[in-house]
Amino acid sequence: MPLGAAPIRAYAVYNKPMTVAIIVGTASLVLLVYWFRYTSLLILSTKTSQDFSYDIAHTHELQFHEMRASLATAAPSLRFAALHSGIDHDYRLVAALLRNVDSNESGANLEDVILRIDFVGLKLAYRLAQPFSENIARQALKEMADVVAHLANAVGERSMASQPSAI
Repeated sequence: MPLGAAPIRAYAVYNKPMTVAIIVGTASLVLLVYWFRYTSLLILSTKTSQDFSYDIAHTHELQFHEMRASLATAAPSLRFAALHSGIDHDYRLVAALLRNVDSNESGANLEDVILRIDFVGLKLAYRLAQPFSENIARQALKEMADVVAHLANAVGERSMASQPSAI
């Protein structure tokens, strides 16, 4: 048996658990991201009996509905930056409205937290995709506008729920 054979065998034996741990950790992370994206899309696909997002947008002069509609015809390099800026501005205003509506309650619910994290991830995806893929950047902006619309609808629902009923 050569002198260097024992350390090689020992290295191979001790390296297997580390390799398995890396594979399991990576697979878990991939599944977590998949679950998160699926949950976000599932939340955004839900529809309520009454859509308050248009009322909130009109009352607070938000433009996310118009921006979402103009994404289909927007020239990528010129309009995407303006659309991104406008959607981000509307998101900040809707998030502040949501905080004000939730000030009477215990805080944000899980859906809001998931959508806020999703919005941050979509901002990152937009910035990474913008120089390389117009379609991915457009899809990220569309979903960002969908998140803002969903949160605006939540603001309307909660403000209606907190008002005393006129019976």
